[in-house]
Formats: sequence, C-alpha cells, structure tokens
Amino acid sequence: MPYSNAGDKSRSFGSLTRFLGLGAAAALLGMAAPAAAAKPAAASACAGKPEVRFYHWAWNAQMGMILANGGKQSTPDSAVCKHGVNLKLIREDNTDQMAALMATFAEGLKKGEKNPAAGAHFVAIMGDGSATFLKGLNDRLRKLGPEYTAAIVGSAGYSRGEDKFMGPAAWKSDPGKARGGLVAGVLRDGDWNIALKWLGDNKIPNNPNESTYDPNALNWVNAGDYIDAAQKYVSGFCTELKNVKTGQKEKHCVDGVVTWTPGDVTVAEKKGGLVSIVSTKENRMQMPCVIIGNKKWMSENRETVDGMLAAIFEGGEQIKKDPKALKKAAELSAVVYAEKDADYWQKYFKPVTEKDKQGQTVELGGSAVNGMAENVQLFGLDGKTNYFAATYTTFADIVKSQYPALLPSYDPVTEVVDLSYLKELSAKKTVQAKK
Repeated sequence: MPYSNAGDKSRSFGSLTRFLGLGAAAALLGMAAPAAAAKPAAASACAGKPEVRFYHWAWNAQMGMILANGGKQSTPDSAVCKHGVNLKLIREDNTDQMAALMATFAEGLKKGEKNPAAGAHFVAIMGDGSATFLKGLNDRLRKLGPEYTAAIVGSAGYSRGEDKFMGPAAWKSDPGKARGGLVAGVLRDGDWNIALKWLGDNKIPNNPNESTYDPNALNWVNAGDYIDAAQKYVSGFCTELKNVKTGQKEKHCVDGVVTWTPGDVTVAEKKGGLVSIVSTKENRMQMPCVIIGNKKWMSENRETVDGMLAAIFEGGEQIKKDPKALKKAAELSAVVYAEKDADYWQKYFKPVTEKDKQGQTVELGGSAVNGMAENVQLFGLDGKTNYFAATYTTFADIVKSQYPALLPSYDPVTEVVDLSYLKELSAKKTVQAKK
C-alpha cells in the first residue's frame, strides 16, 4: 500500500492516522502466432518508445490504468500508447521490494543513465500509508541528491470497501469483546490503520508490540503482505507471546485480519467466520491509490508523465460510464495480476454481500477508479479541501505516536507531492473544453 514490511496497503501508519480521525497485473496475449511470440515485449506494445516500468499490487482501484494500457504492456491501440508511452505493468505485493526497486532506478539515474534498465519508474500504493513509505525511501534517495527523491503525482482510484478490518461478529456487535484479540496484518499500513481508527472510536487500547500479548488490548501478528495476512487466519496461525500482565509465555491464534481483495474473499471462501467490522466503504476518502515516481526522471520526461496520467484518467472515465469498459478492464486485470478470472475482478469491483464458508453473511470487495475530476478534488486543486494532505498528515501522526522509534519524523506533504503534472493536464482540459 507501504514501508517496514510488516507489509504497503505497513498500515500501522494508516491505522494510527485513522485512529486520530481520517481515513497492487500480466500481458494480454492473443493467439500464440509464432511471429508475434518472437517479438520483444516492448516492440509488440508501443514500437520505438522507451519502456516505463510500473510496479503495483493487485487492486481494483487500478482498473482504469489497466484498461488504458491494454494489458501488461501498452498495446498499439491503447490509450497509453496513443499518448506516446510504452508502459509495462508488473505486480508486486511487497512494499519493501517496491522501495528497493525505486532506489535501484534512482541509482541508475545517478550513474548517468537517462532511462535506467533496472528498477521502477513508478509504483502505486495506498495514500494513507504513503508517509512511512516515502520517509524510508526518500531518506535513502537523498544521499544521491534531493533531485532523486520520490513524489506523488496523481491517483488511479480509491478503495471503497475492499480494504477492511475483519473479525468475529461478536466484536462488531460488542466492540469490547475485541480486547485480547489477535489480528494478522501489515503493520503501519493502510488496512492496519482502519482497525486503529475503530479502536480509537471504541476506546479500546492498541498493543503496538507484536512480541507481546495484552489481554486488555487488540494485539497483532505482522504479515509480509495482505495475502499473507489472510492466509494466516485461514491456516489457523498461532504464536507464542509474552503476556504483559503475567510475564508468562502463552500460545495465541489469529482470530481477525486486516486485508483487501482478494484477501477478504480468501478469508470468506476458505474458512469464513469473520465479518467486515469497518472498511473504506465507511471511510470513502481515506485510501486513494497514489502514483509515485522519481522527481528527476519525471522532470526530464514531463511529456511521458503527462501522457501516462492522461491515459490512466481516460481509462477511469470509460469504466465509470460504460459497463463494457468495466468488463474489458476485468478481463485484462485477470491477465495482469495472473490471478482469478474476469468474472472475479468484475464481481468484486463494487461491494457485494454473500455467504461465507460457514454460511455467515459478509461484505466483500469494493473500489472506484479516478478521472481528472477526482484528482482535482483529492488534491484540493478546486480550492476546497485537500483530502490527500489531511489523510497523509493524520495517518503519519498516528504512526509517529505509536511507533516513535520507527517514525520519529516524516516529510511535509508539500515535499512529497508534485501537483504540476495534474495542473498541466487540468489546464489543457479546460482549454480543450472551451474550443
């Protein structure tokens, strides 16, 4: 989603932030004609254009981008290619690996490579966990020079229900029963913070130390990513923890999880027994899917950045207006993510209610895609509320308060967001509308 990997939608940040009050595909190939199979991926996608690599999770909020790209790599008739960009989409669920890829790319730039052949040009993560991710990454990149740091330049969509805190139904009806619970998730990341917000609302303590057990608080097992979090619940993962009250080691097993689709569906289909206690369905503006790139490379390739963003927003607009576009995007998503099928991704694009393996009713899925208008609103370019700034600061403060040793400080939002690309695109759109 973001950071220390205990997981990126590590939402420990996010959790804390929400607690204070706010809120990651495969190439689409046709018949395997020998001639086509022999072509390099870049040549078959958008001939003559340098490859731009974009690492992301499996997340329905990115459907507009996937539709605009025509699959894993920009197809000749895709919106991305028509905007002059050869984009390669690569699934990566681990935010620590995303950060390492961004660093590798920056190191290539430092060596004088105009378009480094290794590393990530862009990544997409959860906006409510971005402060921690960017702090760790940019502290490393500043050693190369301030111009090599990373910045957010736009948003592909939102989580609108799929990111959630899942627990026993008893916890939802009586929050006090969550005391002593053990939840699996990526700490200091976006989904973690959903649970933190809920804890704060219900005056239940959080135990930030995953090596101990507090019977009066909600306790945590750190997961490598959101899929691992779901699997820990499904497999009945247990661990030995020191009870802070008695000082004795005790065995405790996971009885809750923070995750997103397909993690929530995995929980429901493979084991069941949990409900959605709170999610981004309730906190609609909390979790934008933010696009992050290298400042130096972007400034030297403004036309490419503008073209990519414009195409992504066009893809989002198509999905919002045309059910056929959503269906196509779902087909492409299955290929890009190399998981499930088109029906699956289309089904869980919007929140659905169904029965889990134990016959219990549970809410699953739910995302939205963004066009230019949603970006203008998110970043306050309309002169109104800057929702991203509020989310970024709120959640960063939460992580800082819960994990002061890991996040003693964070970069101001003004240093990690570059709105110049959005402003350029918005201005061009305004001019075109007047013609």
